[in-house]
Amino acid sequence: MWVILGGLVVAALITVAALTMLPAVARRMVKILLTHPMSDTLAELYLSVRSTPLMDFLYASLRSATGDIVIRPMGSAKPAHGFDDLAFTAAQLARRPILLDKPVDLATTLGGRVQKPLTFSMPIFISGMAYGLALNKHARLALAEASARAQIPINSGQGPFLEEERAKAYRYILQFGRWVWNRDPEVLRRADMIEVQVGQGAMPGNAVLASPTEVGPEIKALMHLGPTESPIIHADLFLKDPSEPTPLKDVVAFLRETVPDVPVALKMGADDLIEENIDVALDAKVDVLVIDGTEGATGNAPITLSDHFGIPTLYALIRARHHLEARGAWNQVDLVVSGGLREPGDFLKAVALGAKAVGIGTIAMFALAHQQITEAVPLYPPTDLVFYRAQPKLPLDVKLASQGLYNFLESCRKEMMVALRTVGVSDVHHLRRDDLCALDPTIARVTGLHFAGDPRSPTE
Repeated sequence: MWVILGGLVVAALITVAALTMLPAVARRMVKILLTHPMSDTLAELYLSVRSTPLMDFLYASLRSATGDIVIRPMGSAKPAHGFDDLAFTAAQLARRPILLDKPVDLATTLGGRVQKPLTFSMPIFISGMAYGLALNKHARLALAEASARAQIPINSGQGPFLEEERAKAYRYILQFGRWVWNRDPEVLRRADMIEVQVGQGAMPGNAVLASPTEVGPEIKALMHLGPTESPIIHADLFLKDPSEPTPLKDVVAFLRETVPDVPVALKMGADDLIEENIDVALDAKVDVLVIDGTEGATGNAPITLSDHFGIPTLYALIRARHHLEARGAWNQVDLVVSGGLREPGDFLKAVALGAKAVGIGTIAMFALAHQQITEAVPLYPPTDLVFYRAQPKLPLDVKLASQGLYNFLESCRKEMMVALRTVGVSDVHHLRRDDLCALDPTIARVTGLHFAGDPRSPTE
């Protein structure tokens, strides 16, 4: 009892002393800050943090610790001009809205010029997130289940073909590219569209070498690799020998011969050579162009490639459309974009500007993890539920994950229908550029849209 009382008395005395000294200490600190050189005070720390952001400090620390390339999941954290700088124009009086009892059509078709075009319920598909090189098996199966329920396609990504996933999926886009797996004609014939991959937003065309221990034996077996072989994504396209690059035209010809009745797409990262790259794709006679803006994410990109290469999705979409129109190819090729698109407004703005469909990746992954995120945090990041690990820590419940993504897609479907009625169109592919305005004068100049700060002219 006396010990407790004594402790309380001591604590009280310390508190009183601290409060008594606090004004004097504060005055002393302020005086030092205002009279001493910054290099001698805590002001230097403040200025250092202002000039060197926390993440840059973290990257520098990791480089100093390892001497190796710093790999970061997801896309670039740097701000980019995007779809938030645009707004839709509502149909009220000058334009009339679509009534609630009138149907709204979201159905989308890619590659309509081939025998078996890719048709799906709305202009959204699940972008490539590779089994084994990015996502775990449970995540891939959950994506496939959600794709079937929502009736949209799923892209295989750079990973090996997974029969169980194909059986669950609604429509299947198989990536063919700079690696030795997924080349069996029987595998190619399981696809509803072939996507030739030469790059993506976060990793535009660079070679990727995974260590033998990063990928488990079940993945290597599907890749037809030995236990000590490393999965390699080479820098350039090839058909037989990775050391002998193959022109895109010859790759497309090979695919046409092997799978003659489905669309052939080309996927590339957006950069400042976009027009020249499109010319090569047009010469190869692809059916679909998939352009991934610099906001596009990946499971493990070197920071320099992710942050310092590429151009934003919005700029890429505008330039691609202009060039296709200039080449007289606008009705010959379907344009698709991905990278940083996360909500219904983004999807519809992209369609209004010329995209036939959009790919979603990061936001789909978070929707998968939604109902189980409390099992991860605070001990693990939520991505541990879906990312592939040779030694997994957290199992993902496929049913819960697929339900989360399906709910997300259904919410997007309903909101897009509301938005289309509000714009005054009954078909998503009737959206046009003049249904949008730009909120920023620079974006208005780049996109050719009306700047919302100025009145519209009678001709607009």
